[in-house]
Amino acid sequence: MHEDASQQLALLLIILFPLAGAVVNGLFGRRLPRSLVGFIGVGSVTVSFILSITAFAELFALRGEGVHEAVLTYQFYEWFSLKLPSGAEVAINVRFLMDSLSGVMTLIVTGVGGLIHLYSVGYMSDDDGYPRFFSYLNLFMASMLILVLGSSLPVMFVGWEGVGLCSYLLIGYWYENRDYASAGRKAFVANRVGDFGVLIGMFILVGVVGSFEFADINAAAAQGYFRKDFMMWPFGVVPSIATVACLFLFLGCTGKSAQIPLYVWLPDAMAGPTPVSALIHAATMVTAGVYLCCRLSPLFITSDVAMSVIAVTGTLTALLAATIAVTQREMKKILAYSTVSQLGFMFAAVGVGYFAAGFFHVFTHAFFKACLFLGAGSVMHAVHAHGDADIFKLGGLKKQLPTTRWTFLVSCLAIAGVPLTSGFFSKDEILLGATAQIFRSDDSLMVAVGWFTLIGLTLAAVMTAFYMFRLYFLTFTGEYRSAGESSDGHGYDAHPHESPASMKIPLIFLGLGAIFAGYLGMPHITPFVGTHLPSWWGHWMEASVAGHALPESMNTINIASGLALAAMAIGIGSAWVLYRNKSKDVLAEKVPARLYALVFDKWRVDELYDTVIIGPIKQVATLVGRIDMTFVDALLTRLPSFNAREVGRFLSRMQNGVVHTYGMVLVIGVVSVMAMFWTPRAHVEGALEGETLQLVAAPGFGYEYRWDGDSDGEFESGWSTKRIYAPTYGPEDVRKIFLYVRSPRTGASDHYSLTEQWTRLDLARLDAAWRRTQGSLPIVARLEDGKVQLRMNGAQVFGRTDTPDVIELPTGRGTGIENVLMVPRATVEATVEVRNAFGNVSTASREMTLPDGYLPEQHALLLDATKEGSR
Repeated sequence: MHEDASQQLALLLIILFPLAGAVVNGLFGRRLPRSLVGFIGVGSVTVSFILSITAFAELFALRGEGVHEAVLTYQFYEWFSLKLPSGAEVAINVRFLMDSLSGVMTLIVTGVGGLIHLYSVGYMSDDDGYPRFFSYLNLFMASMLILVLGSSLPVMFVGWEGVGLCSYLLIGYWYENRDYASAGRKAFVANRVGDFGVLIGMFILVGVVGSFEFADINAAAAQGYFRKDFMMWPFGVVPSIATVACLFLFLGCTGKSAQIPLYVWLPDAMAGPTPVSALIHAATMVTAGVYLCCRLSPLFITSDVAMSVIAVTGTLTALLAATIAVTQREMKKILAYSTVSQLGFMFAAVGVGYFAAGFFHVFTHAFFKACLFLGAGSVMHAVHAHGDADIFKLGGLKKQLPTTRWTFLVSCLAIAGVPLTSGFFSKDEILLGATAQIFRSDDSLMVAVGWFTLIGLTLAAVMTAFYMFRLYFLTFTGEYRSAGESSDGHGYDAHPHESPASMKIPLIFLGLGAIFAGYLGMPHITPFVGTHLPSWWGHWMEASVAGHALPESMNTINIASGLALAAMAIGIGSAWVLYRNKSKDVLAEKVPARLYALVFDKWRVDELYDTVIIGPIKQVATLVGRIDMTFVDALLTRLPSFNAREVGRFLSRMQNGVVHTYGMVLVIGVVSVMAMFWTPRAHVEGALEGETLQLVAAPGFGYEYRWDGDSDGEFESGWSTKRIYAPTYGPEDVRKIFLYVRSPRTGASDHYSLTEQWTRLDLARLDAAWRRTQGSLPIVARLEDGKVQLRMNGAQVFGRTDTPDVIELPTGRGTGIENVLMVPRATVEATVEVRNAFGNVSTASREMTLPDGYLPEQHALLLDATKEGSR
């Protein structure tokens, strides 16, 4: 790994500029002119984009010089250290890193994000919360850049949580609308469920590697550290640590990147302003899960189980979301389900081991999906539609919105996979990966996953081309269906107009990206001509992303390319026949009504979640709330306040100026004070003073003490005011003998009270590995003439092979029997009587344990029984 110092500060500044823009607009934006607010918001991201280009250029130059694993790094400071159960200290550094993977992702975030910021200047120009919007948008960018550039899981997780928080703020931006605020909460909660998985996965990884750094984790994965079996309660042994860690991490990815089962928040994210939708769907948040999988690709590829789960989940998500998008009526909702479906394509590529292909689709998708969302926003701006636009109330807009129409068409061609557009190259690579798995693997499970992925993604590709051109034809072809209408809830503005330059310029740049971005991944030789060479993209990514090499067999390549082209042609052709220059939903008339209604209602997955998950949680919350109000509030809040109120009322009645009342209170007070001293307080503790054990009684005014050091009923001292007593003990003073046993291997311990009868020692309960070399009876123990005897029944003392059947434990030290340590200990008891000035007497006793044998030469070895846990 090569680290270059010349660009270190640039990595920090890339993050700090959007963060500074968020702070300035958030704190002072209301006092600044709108033009300056927009300039700060757009300018901060533009500067980050320029810095990203310079850093990427330096990285590119290093690669050109032959440094294969070139990286740029900057360590800001040491954040904190974490102590592992093994005792090792793990330093958590705030460190940023740019390599071939994060370099491209940084350009996507700052480049596409900057265009979305510019678009927002015009789109949000009339909004009252203009400074707040740009503050949130800049904070979103800073969080995403922390996520991308962080060199370790904790730093990445800060950005991960940051984009989750910002999505909540931006989706619920128009919080006065309860539905929009609810959509923001839904996104926040769904992402918290996924974040739980990321945290668990993080700590599994650090437990194995001892480091949170991506480089260390990937290096350990390459060396096979994660292939060991993993004991996971209550499931037992699972195939490998990698499987467990990857599945937990993927749970987080399903939340952040909207995959089954946590995809339901993303369609509702349309509640936010259109630039927010474009930023979330295209350039930032939803691609974070794919980025995490690519960043840890050497780990993921070690688990076939996890990879299969990812591939199947991605394919199912692509299919499910595509079917829903086919039936929707609103522009942004169609695009939202399109995003969910395209994310499924990306994860399917990851699942079949083609991480570079999945990330290439992230790259191309950023351009055409941002262009589509901003194009939808341009349409809504033109017809004055708030929230979303019903495509069956539009039509014919190609005349009034030429720039929007052409950029939208180009993006539709790209997402459909039309040749020579960016989507064609990236989607073709994904289908190629699924096809290659079928022919590459000898494992029947992996082959089945490959077939399922290939067939599922092909069907999803057909539906993608169909619903995108259904959207295009109903919006831009035919006649404008709101002509003569007004914005009264039954139609849109009768005179739509093209958007201002601040909105058109981003559309043009994104449209160009939708065409030409894919050429970075174009094979050097076009398929169907007999050969295939790796693309520039694959060569650039191989230093940072693991995965399978693309196949060189033309049969495999031709199958994938043929399926991609067929899916595109069938989808676009069907949309052309059914919806070009049409005004009705022809598909709804041809599909059974109940099935169409079910799909239009999103397969009623939200209702299922409400019934199975949300409903029971609400019921439990209601029950707990009632318990809290009935019992907790009553006992801890209302009862104390009631008592204080009533006592205050009672005392206020006594403050009546009557001398007899005051006299009564005085007498009661005196009697109460005397009652406190009527009975003496007796308490005794054992304390070591050098070599001497001292018994210490509780102090009190006018107290006298006498001591019975061995609690035999005969007091060794008379009454005196001395509350400290130092007795001496002999063997005859011992009250009880305990045998303490402990397993050094498990740390489990127990103790037995011994008598003259044999007591069974259940040692197998302390250590499952307990064994005896011969015999079948357990070890038993008893007291004989004040000494501890053990009947061994075949067990052996450590280091001996001739252990007699009955042994006496030595005094003052432990003895090892097989794999268990045994120590005999004795207890003594002391009593103190306390007499006060009234002549009343109280008694207290204390039992204490000898730690190292039951016949000590010095009684100073006695310890408080409570410290030994023997009472």
